[in-house]
Amino acid sequence: MAGTEATAGDVYRLGHRWLIRGPIDVVFDLLSHARDYPTWWTPCFKSAEGDDEVAVGARSHLRVRARLPYELVWDITLTELDRPNVIEVDTIARLSGRFPLRGPIRYTLTERPDGVEVVNDQVIVSERRLPRPLRALLQRAFAYNHDWAFRIGGRGLQGAVDQVVAARD
Repeated sequence: MAGTEATAGDVYRLGHRWLIRGPIDVVFDLLSHARDYPTWWTPCFKSAEGDDEVAVGARSHLRVRARLPYELVWDITLTELDRPNVIEVDTIARLSGRFPLRGPIRYTLTERPDGVEVVNDQVIVSERRLPRPLRALLQRAFAYNHDWAFRIGGRGLQGAVDQVVAARD
């Protein structure tokens, strides 16, 4: 993931791993269409708008709310697409409209005997540094919210994959 380290802001590293049963192409297609996230990643994704074509340079605008009482507004640009293994976006997010964050989010998909392993890696950098106690608190809040949202997202993604596979049969 490219160049987020050379900044004056705080760095927040987040990640998650899913194991999804189903064809890797179906998992990839669902993950690469960000504007469709609200259909399967509920209740976290409140709205999503974006370009019709999934290609490098495509943009999406997302509103997300997880467990904690703040909303994230994401503007994402697709920066890498290597079907069916890699999806990477550059993000600019605003925490409750005020606290700007930026950085790459990468999904790496690997076919395994028991399903598709999906690894999410995020390196998000704030525009400005916070005092150390506040920084530690925010890191824990982000990690908690991220974990909760991704547990729900994994269940939703599995359900969406199951629906696509059933429709193919």
